[in-house]
Amino acid sequence: MRKTSVRKVKKRKMNFRAKRSAYLLRCPERFAQAGNVALRPYQEIAIQAVVNSVQKKRGMSFVWIFPRQSGKDEALAILVQYLLTRFEKYGGEMVFFNPTFKPQTETSMRRLETRLRGNILTMGKWNRRSGYIYQINNAYCTYLSADPTAHVVSARANRLLVVNEAQDVGLLKYDKDIDPMAASTHATKLFAGTRWTGNTLLEREYQMALEEEKKDGIRRVFFFDAEDVRAVVPEYGKSVDGAIARLGRQHPLVKTQYFCETVDAQAGMFPPGRQALMKGSHAARTEPEAGKTYAFLMDVAGQDEARMSGSEWGMYEVGGEGGHAGPPLQNEGRDSTLLKIVEVDMSTVALIGRPSYLVVFRKEWKGESQVVVFGAVQGLVKTWKPMRIVIDATGVGEGL
Repeated sequence: MRKTSVRKVKKRKMNFRAKRSAYLLRCPERFAQAGNVALRPYQEIAIQAVVNSVQKKRGMSFVWIFPRQSGKDEALAILVQYLLTRFEKYGGEMVFFNPTFKPQTETSMRRLETRLRGNILTMGKWNRRSGYIYQINNAYCTYLSADPTAHVVSARANRLLVVNEAQDVGLLKYDKDIDPMAASTHATKLFAGTRWTGNTLLEREYQMALEEEKKDGIRRVFFFDAEDVRAVVPEYGKSVDGAIARLGRQHPLVKTQYFCETVDAQAGMFPPGRQALMKGSHAARTEPEAGKTYAFLMDVAGQDEARMSGSEWGMYEVGGEGGHAGPPLQNEGRDSTLLKIVEVDMSTVALIGRPSYLVVFRKEWKGESQVVVFGAVQGLVKTWKPMRIVIDATGVGEGL
């Protein structure tokens, strides 16, 4: 019996690896399985639609609307990883935006690196350049911030442009700096996020994508809410039920973050949606609770000029024990200094990506000199021990 040559053995191994790679790259679902990730059905169809547009150079715009903690960011990481692998020979450039660099863009990059390290088709093949560019041979993905102050005009996307958490990306920033990156390349665009109000970038692109769907019948919008995720992940449904029981079904956070409904009527600085977010069910407090974190928020008013005659600081003490009732206030609104003590509630970070601030104590001084206010605030600081004191110092607050 003739011995099989070493060259033939190596050739067989290479053929096996090539066939295995071709099999796993045939669709994103198989590719994800090579990294021990099982895509949920709604993730799979959303990824596949974007991949089809990129591969066929259709230059379509897609919108992914997912509820919080339902796997949107995981799906985005696998999409980028898959396209880096598919285009490693032919070349391609992708650009991925988040509203901020820290922490959102950094989090997206860490998630991508986890997937790159864990998949047999990408482990050991990728590089990270300049701290924010990921490369597999001739394919690249650049991660950037969509913060209004970020300088991003030099980047270019010829395969895919991703705007994640698009509800928090400014319309002007996108139209002026981000959209031109794909203007001359006919790159596919993807806007992903969770709905908030009717005047966001995500909502604009969502409505435009719906209109395009009506024209050609090609699905561009992948809209899922908490009930869609519950059908696949029962434990997710239990978490949503808990949020509803705690906050109520009509609470803006529940409506937007879980059921992907907009909160509109946005006229003015404090529209109904924002006002609803400002209302709490917690009780007021007269002293701090152990283990809680607090901050002081102060809006400082100038003292009434009628009460400052005779002394730089004023000759009257108003409101204190044994104080003298000075001349009547000429402008109570202007002469009111307000302190709000807020508890920093970290429990909402998992839901909305940031803490909430519960107003637990209010104190108002009318017509008092800043020396009196300063002394009172000092006493409250000793009691409450705030992590931060925030004072509006743009005008009369500078002295305090």
